[in-house]
Amino acid sequence: MRRILIAILLIGSFSGIHARQQQSADTLAVFTSRDSIVVIGNRIATSVRNLAYSYQIVSGEMVQQLSGHSALEMVDLNFPSAYVLENKALGYGVGPEGAGILNLRGIGGKPNTGVLVLLNGHPDFMGIFGHPLPDVYGNEDIERIEILAGPSSTVFGDHAMGGVVNLVTAPQFKHLARVRAEFGSFGTQIFSVALQKKIANNGLFFTARKQKSDGHISQTSFESLHLQGGWQYQINPAWKLLVQGRYVPYQFDDPARGEVDRLNLGAYAKIKRGTAEISLQNNTQKWKGAFQLYANAGHHEFYDGFKSDDFSYGFSAYQFMQYSGALAFAGGMDVIYYGGKAKNDFAKLPNGAPIVNPDAHDLTSAGVYGVVFYTPLPQVNLKAGLRYQYNSLPLNQISPFLGASYTMANGLHFYLNYQTGFRAPTLMELYLFPSANPELKNEKVQSVELGTSFAYSKSGQVRVALFKNKVRDLIQALPTLTPPPPTRFVNGPQSDQWGVEVLIKQKILSHLFAQIGYGFLEPDLLTAYNPKHQIKYLLSYQKERYYLNVYGKFVQKLYAGNNETLPLPDYHLLNVQAGVNVFNLDLFVRLLNALDENYLSRPDFPAPGRQVRVGFTFRL
Repeated sequence: MRRILIAILLIGSFSGIHARQQQSADTLAVFTSRDSIVVIGNRIATSVRNLAYSYQIVSGEMVQQLSGHSALEMVDLNFPSAYVLENKALGYGVGPEGAGILNLRGIGGKPNTGVLVLLNGHPDFMGIFGHPLPDVYGNEDIERIEILAGPSSTVFGDHAMGGVVNLVTAPQFKHLARVRAEFGSFGTQIFSVALQKKIANNGLFFTARKQKSDGHISQTSFESLHLQGGWQYQINPAWKLLVQGRYVPYQFDDPARGEVDRLNLGAYAKIKRGTAEISLQNNTQKWKGAFQLYANAGHHEFYDGFKSDDFSYGFSAYQFMQYSGALAFAGGMDVIYYGGKAKNDFAKLPNGAPIVNPDAHDLTSAGVYGVVFYTPLPQVNLKAGLRYQYNSLPLNQISPFLGASYTMANGLHFYLNYQTGFRAPTLMELYLFPSANPELKNEKVQSVELGTSFAYSKSGQVRVALFKNKVRDLIQALPTLTPPPPTRFVNGPQSDQWGVEVLIKQKILSHLFAQIGYGFLEPDLLTAYNPKHQIKYLLSYQKERYYLNVYGKFVQKLYAGNNETLPLPDYHLLNVQAGVNVFNLDLFVRLLNALDENYLSRPDFPAPGRQVRVGFTFRL
């Protein structure tokens, strides 16, 4: 606790000292102007000064420079109350102890089904288990990451209980080719090649990435291949067509496997995933939006004989209209059809029946929403929205949103909002195992948030948010009174959470940038990977051809289970990266877990120790 208090005092002094510094106008480049227009999750275009959300953008440059293997690493570093579980030197894996567990403001789950991950504005998740697959996303061609914290189902629908993470990809047409290689501890190797070219109104791009690691302990290896590419066509100044897809086969091991390998895989799991999307985008002075068709499919095989095939196919259409200077509208609709089937010929109940239900199951979900933005006075912005969601279970849901913001003449910005979110039960929870329950209801959350942001100098800003979540109808596997089965999924307990976030960004000198965040969370019974205290920091020095980054986080009061079960030790991760640019060649070295911190990422599972990595990026 003493270290927490010291960090809070440092945050306060950091803000106070640099509020008095005067910087040149070009330092504004590191911040988003309060009059800039941002597009949230590809669906709403609005001025930053009118936002009643805790919204944050991570640039593609930061992703490329600091992330080791996944864009989700930058969500963990940049958002105060985000927690992303990392078990290995490379890769996440899948399952309740993998899948890149992502919690935002106390909501997410094991695996993550409560934070919606979007890929270029459309939902991306495994059709049976309902969680995203971060090993598929990687960190190539990421233009930006958008983080929208708090329940967001009014606009984004199912799964958006804790918030939304939107991964926006785009080719870098300013370079014809890019070659990247990285080598490091534990046999880590990463190679990638990217080609992109604009020809008149057409843009073609392709990226291939190969990565592997032997793992930091026995049976923690990981290997993957990423292939992605596409075509862009600028029809006219107002309309653009995009077609793109990716194919990612990967395999990984896990100490949980033990010595049984029924399929002789030689690994814990082998997975093949593919995604595709067609998007028609419009952008005029009054209208902005898109029409999207997308697909996601995968095949999974596990060491114990479990096999599954899943899919999701969707269509979405959304538009934002600036009717007048004081009035704007956003609206849209989305339909998604998803499902799959699984089997395990080796897993039987005592009566000989299969443990895994081999029948195919599918669901259809469709929603329509609308949001109104009204500015009665230049300093005041009001917002209201409503979604109606249909699910073929049937489970229908209404999700409202209300918000207000006020901006003072000196740039001090206040906002207050009421948000709602929901999550439909997954096919796994409904049908797959003996613990399944086809009578499950939606999980639901209501949240109230009060926040402020202030640009205290030309080169510094601070954001503070206070939030409270009221989570209901949580789906959990609880013991049954008359087994078998020993457990059954039910809509059981409720959880009342609250927390505080502080984020400060400061351009200290012309070449030195600092960012520090603090997140406090009272998670109630949802303590699994929801630490009470988190401190995150970044110090970046860049001058001419050289750069140095020091970044990390301190985590206190962390549990691997709910109800304060399975406590894990506090830890501090410090990372250092240095690089130099020589013409078109970037050379860099990373020191991850520089202090060689000895900590556990889950019970009895040591996290990776110190890692040294060296690499280069060549651009043509």
